[in-house]
Amino acid sequence: MNIIELIRKLISQRVIRLGKQQVIRHYQREAGYKILVETGTYFGEMVNSQKNNFDKIISIELDNNLYKRAFDKFKKYKHIKILNGDGGEVLNDVCKELDKPAIFWLDGHYSGGITAKGKKETPICEELKAIFKKNYNHIILIDDARLFIGENDYPTIVELSRFIKQRNSEYNIEVKEDIIRAVPKNIMKSHFA
Repeated sequence: MNIIELIRKLISQRVIRLGKQQVIRHYQREAGYKILVETGTYFGEMVNSQKNNFDKIISIELDNNLYKRAFDKFKKYKHIKILNGDGGEVLNDVCKELDKPAIFWLDGHYSGGITAKGKKETPICEELKAIFKKNYNHIILIDDARLFIGENDYPTIVELSRFIKQRNSEYNIEVKEDIIRAVPKNIMKSHFA
């Protein structure tokens, strides 16, 4: 890869990240939710981009080094909590503490490099089970829709949609901009009509 190709790739990745940050901001503005819960902190870019938009942000990172880096970066913010562990496990405790609806950004999966792998490549089903234990009409945004093809612990998008609908049939599910979006119908009607 030459320098021009590398620069194009880096710019493209930055544009994609900014777009995803804007998706979260859009749903936050429209629904008025004040809590963001993220799995897959990585370098903390999503937390950093949303830190002034939410009253409470909780982010979960499995890799110890990435966790420590993010923890140090955000420890001065009282409304931001960085947790270490597998999202499929830690999210159970996080969801028990929620007393109102939240936006969930689910991006906690193994992707090679410096990312960590837990018991599974993606704990998405465990994460969703935790979220649906308390039904607060959460908005659920699942990154990297292109990976949901039924391999490496990923269900297909159809299986994932069925999984969500079995827990709450009042969700609209769509895939747009590489994000699986599960939004309660009452939110869709009142805010997105």
